[in-house]
Amino acid sequence: MAIFRRRRRDATPSGSGLEARPASVTAASPVPVAGFDGPLPHLDRAVTVLLVSRSDRYERLPAMVAAARRAFGPEIDVRAVGYVADASPQDAPQRGLPWVRPDAVDGIGSAINAGVSTGVGRVLLVVDSTVGVTDQDLQVLATAGHDRVAQARVWSSDGSRRHGVRLLRPGALPWTDDDPDTPPSPDVAAAISDARLGDGIRTLPVFAADQPAVAVPGAAVVPAPCLPDERMTLTAWTRAIADRTGEDPVVTWAVERSAEAGRTIDQTVVDAFAAWRDREPEPGGSGVVAGPPLPPWGARPVTPVPRRTGSADQLAWSVKIAAPAGPEGDGWGDVHFAAELAGALERLGQRVRVDRRDAHVRDDDGADDVTLVVRGLDRVPPNPASVNLLWVISHPDDVADTELRSFDAAFAAGPVWAAAAAERSGVPVRTLLQATDPTVFRPTSPTGPDAGRVVFVGSTRGTSRPVVSDAVALGADLRVHGPGWASVVPEWMRGAPALTRAEVAASYASARVVLNDHWPDMAAGGFVSNRVFDVLASGGVVVTDPVAGLGDVLDVPTLAVARSRDDLATVLDPTHAWPTPDERAAVAARIAAEHSFDARAAVLLDTARAERARLRA
Repeated sequence: MAIFRRRRRDATPSGSGLEARPASVTAASPVPVAGFDGPLPHLDRAVTVLLVSRSDRYERLPAMVAAARRAFGPEIDVRAVGYVADASPQDAPQRGLPWVRPDAVDGIGSAINAGVSTGVGRVLLVVDSTVGVTDQDLQVLATAGHDRVAQARVWSSDGSRRHGVRLLRPGALPWTDDDPDTPPSPDVAAAISDARLGDGIRTLPVFAADQPAVAVPGAAVVPAPCLPDERMTLTAWTRAIADRTGEDPVVTWAVERSAEAGRTIDQTVVDAFAAWRDREPEPGGSGVVAGPPLPPWGARPVTPVPRRTGSADQLAWSVKIAAPAGPEGDGWGDVHFAAELAGALERLGQRVRVDRRDAHVRDDDGADDVTLVVRGLDRVPPNPASVNLLWVISHPDDVADTELRSFDAAFAAGPVWAAAAAERSGVPVRTLLQATDPTVFRPTSPTGPDAGRVVFVGSTRGTSRPVVSDAVALGADLRVHGPGWASVVPEWMRGAPALTRAEVAASYASARVVLNDHWPDMAAGGFVSNRVFDVLASGGVVVTDPVAGLGDVLDVPTLAVARSRDDLATVLDPTHAWPTPDERAAVAARIAAEHSFDARAAVLLDTARAERARLRA
C-alpha cells in the first residue's frame, strides 16, 4: 500500500525559498524519459551545456544560452529541455533556442536523460533556469567537473544555503545544508562574493550534489532517476556518477538561485535513499537530530549534533502503535501488546514510552535512542535520530518493500512472510513471533460460567468469522465475549461485551476449548495470533483455522487445527480426548519460557544495541 502521496496542486510548501504551486491545466501528460538507448555517445567536444527549465520559466533561457556561448565560444554544444514539475503550466517554447525537443518532459530527471541522449562532451554542465549564471560561473564549474562531480555552492534569495549533501545517517534523507548553526545571510550578494574570494576557489568534498548547478565528467554519465523530488533526483544521480569516477563530489564557487522546488516524498524517493542504508556515514556525522516530516508526511532529514553520551545499558525506547489516543483506542489489542512489551523492556532496565497514532512524530523524539514500530494498520516514518526497529505483527499485505528497507532491522511474526519479504526486498527480515505475558496468562483452577464450555473472545470485526459461525451451526455449547455479536449469535451464547485482561485469562484457563481465527493474509504468511499463545500459557486448549507453517513453530498437544466444519465438529465433541491437566501445565510452562514478552524483549534489546554500535562506529 502506498503511504506517501504527492502534494496537492494548490498546496504551499513549508520552509523559506520555496514556491507555491498554483493549480494548472497542462496541455498533455508529460512524457517520462527513464534513460537512453544503448551506450551514451562521447562527443569530441570539451563541454556540453544542458539547460533545464520548468515549463513555466523559459524567460531566462536566452540569457543563459548567451552566457554559455561567451564562456566556451559560439560553437559550444548548448541544449535546452523543458520539464513539468508540480503540475506546472506548459509555456510555448521560445523560438531561437537550442531545444532538444518541443514538448516538456516529466520532471528534472527526465529532462537530464532527454538532454544527453545524443551524447555528451568531456564535461557535462547541467544548470536550471532558476540559477543565475555568468560565463565565468560556467567556466569555473566546467574546470572543476573535468574528473569529478562538482556543484556550485548555492544561496537562495532569502540567504539560506544549499551546499551539497552529506550522508550523516544511513537510511535517512541526506542532510542538505552544511552550516545549520549559521543564520541565513542577510546580504546574499556579499555572501556569494565572500565565498568566491575568501580563499580563492575552495573545493570541499560532499556526499553528492543536490542542486541543478553541477558539472560531471561526460565519460561517467549514467541515466538520472525519475523521482518526484528534485533534490533526491540530483543526489542519487550525482552519487552514482561519483561511484563511477572513484572521486568524491565537491562544492566550489558560488551562485544564487531564485526559487527551489518543494519536496515530494513517495516510495520511489524512500527507495533511493534506503539503498544507502549500509553505506558508511561521513566522518563527523556521529550524532543526528531528526528534522520535521517533509511534505507530504513521510521521511525526515537529519542535522548533525555532538554525539550524545549516556548509559549503554539503559536506552530510551519509543514504541509506536496504530491505536488512536483516548478511550477510542484503549480497547485495541495493540495497546495491551505494547503495554506488556514495555513492561518486559523495563524489566531489562530500559526506559519506555508508548506512542499512539497522534504521537508517531514528536517534537522531542530526537532524544529517543530506539524507535520500535509495532506494525499494525499504520505505516510510521522511521526516526533518523535513533535506531529504528520494525516488528510486523499484523496486516502484512500493507507492508511494502520500501518500508522494510527504511528500517535498521526488521522482524515479522510470520516466518513464511518474513522469508518471502526478505527475498523480495533484499534486506533481512527475522522471525519474531507474537508473545504472551505469563504473569497474566497462567494455569488456574476452572471457575465461573465459562468452565467446561467452548469460548471465543473477540469482536465481530465487522466481517464474517467462520470459526464462530461454524460453531453456532454445530450447536456447540458456545459462549462468545466481545462487542457486536447481538445480531450474530443466539442470546444464550452471548457473554460479556468486554472483559478485563484478568477475566480473559480466567476464561481461557476455564474453557474446555477456546476458538481462534486469523485474517487471511496473516494465515497465509504464518502469523500466529497472540490469542494462541495466551490460551496455551493459560493451560487451555485452542482450536484454530489453518496457518502456514504452524506446525513448525508450535507443535504442542493442546493446539488443534480445524480445516473444515467437520474437523471442528470432531474437536468440539465433549467426548473428544484432550491432554491431562499435568500435560497442559507442561505446555504452559514451555510457552511461558519460550514465547513470553520477556523473551521477545531480550531479542529486541540485543538487536538495538548491535545496531546502535554499528551506526556509531
